[in-house]
Amino acid sequence: MKGKKGRKGQPLRVIQACDLQAGGITSLILSICEQLDREKVNFDYLVYRNQPEFGDEKVKEYGGKKLIADNTDAPNQMARFLWKFWRTWKVLKEEQVEIFHINAPTPYDCLVGIAAKLAGARVVVLHSHNSRLKKPGVGHRIFQEICRFCLPLCGDYYFACSDLAGEFMYGKRPRKRIVYVKNGIDTEYFRFDEEYRNKMREDYGIGDALVFGNIGRLCEQKNQRFLLYIFAEIRKIKPDAKLILIGQGELEAELSELADSLGIRDNLIRIAATEHVREYLCMMDGFLLPSLFEGLPVVGVEAQASGLPCVFSDSITREVSLSDRAHFLSLKRSAQDWARFAVAMAEAAKENRKVYADVIKSDGFEIKDTARWLQNFYLESLS
Repeated sequence: MKGKKGRKGQPLRVIQACDLQAGGITSLILSICEQLDREKVNFDYLVYRNQPEFGDEKVKEYGGKKLIADNTDAPNQMARFLWKFWRTWKVLKEEQVEIFHINAPTPYDCLVGIAAKLAGARVVVLHSHNSRLKKPGVGHRIFQEICRFCLPLCGDYYFACSDLAGEFMYGKRPRKRIVYVKNGIDTEYFRFDEEYRNKMREDYGIGDALVFGNIGRLCEQKNQRFLLYIFAEIRKIKPDAKLILIGQGELEAELSELADSLGIRDNLIRIAATEHVREYLCMMDGFLLPSLFEGLPVVGVEAQASGLPCVFSDSITREVSLSDRAHFLSLKRSAQDWARFAVAMAEAAKENRKVYADVIKSDGFEIKDTARWLQNFYLESLS
């Protein structure tokens, strides 16, 4: 494939609309950037909050820029949409954007795509990473349909991480127009390591207790209230069990109070954000993700690569089932049912964890492959 570099021999700059807080999408985009030939293609990042973020240092390390179109000072929701549109246009116009890649949680992001087109972007990519609205009211659904109708005005290419994410973002558009991009990970990096497991357990003084984990933003979508009820039931079966909860978000105080009321505070290990996810996965015996909705959770791929038995809610796409370590339970089942199932899975799956990194790689979820495909796509899209 013949591609082109950016202006005056510089690498082609692709602007990613992606916040840099700790989370699955941020992890995915930064991991892709790490694997690029950055003399040919590199990323800058457009964010909508002017604040320090988890990924800031990685952006600098990889030679990128953080561009800010802050709209949090808007007086109301309508002004927020308008300011997001205007400030996106202003930043992209100043940056002379060529490729704008929108990592979109909802169809509403067609607005920033239109702003990018008006700012002169030659290629706009819409990339769906979610499968449902946070607020499913009638007004939101109507606005969502209007935004879907506007997608052809701003999107040159339609990407999605799963069938559910594609259907949510693009509706009933012909499936042949949607490109499914796998949420790859560094499979070797996430391979289970017994030394990490032993060291982490020694550091935390855990011994042989069963350890469960959950990683994600502390928000309604991730359903961590139910997670704490599940863990309270697990402790009735295994009193010395531990729960590692990694993430931060708007429900942090509420979840802390709930942990106190359930009497599980002493068995809860709270981590706000960390660059050592692999070590914590090695430390765990089971992974619980009772989310209300997901596109395709990157952390679910990482957990399986570490050989962890994973219990996902049945509202998560079955496309995350990449191995025999993936299991699904209905959110209509009780916390007691989840607890019994989780303990049974954890106790039955302690052996042969190392081989699962190879399983995930063979399923096509290797980050090097995802990055290579995207790099070639970016270069070809301007040729």
